Amino acid sequence: MSDKALITDEELELAQKFLRQFPRGVHPNIIKELNGSPKEIFDMNFRQFLQNKGRMQFITTGIAPPPNGIVILLTIPVNESREWNGAVKAAGPDTDRNSGIWKVGDQFPGSAGTVERLEQIWLVNFGKGSVTSSQNALDWGEEQHLVPDSPRANFAIAEHFPKLNTYLGMDLMAIISLRTCSFEGDDHATRVWFLGAERIAYLVWFENVWSDDYWFAFVRELGVGNLGS
Repeated sequence: MSDKALITDEELELAQKFLRQFPRGVHPNIIKELNGSPKEIFDMNFRQFLQNKGRMQFITTGIAPPPNGIVILLTIPVNESREWNGAVKAAGPDTDRNSGIWKVGDQFPGSAGTVERLEQIWLVNFGKGSVTSSQNALDWGEEQHLVPDSPRANFAIAEHFPKLNTYLGMDLMAIISLRTCSFEGDDHATRVWFLGAERIAYLVWFENVWSDDYWFAFVRELGVGNLGS
């Protein structure tokens, strides 16, 4: 994180007045750093955000957040040809060696011949106190012409932003890809859990409902993997 001021003293003073009303854990200078918005665009949207007392999230990519929700755009390098276990380990160095996540790589084969490239990934959180089903998250994505990111892209987020929970002011959080695989007879999704300094990759039941600690990862184009239904 840069020590350089990301907002003016006047904006910071105004932000502090509304800080308690911001969506959980997200400070505007963090959003700016993650999004990399030009200063003039950020300043305009930041003022709009403050005028609404933090109750709506601004974005500049044409994606509308869910009511009371949050959307953050990340641009990160993703290698869809990466060996599965290597991708899991890079994302979740604290993952238990007996976890089922190691056993499903054959259901997400790497894209032969592809190289690492920059991808835009939208992280969406449905807001403080929310309880969201996988299908509700998919429905939101469909409305925005987005699809779940691949597990490898999800792992890349954790690898390149290992302190994402700290940046967002959250001790614990999870990012989840809703592309499904079969494990022990049930549909599962992949997630990376941030807990303090630990990062753990898991398989989780697709039919779960998700608390406000969860961020769903979406992309514009359909790549490798399966969509939950």
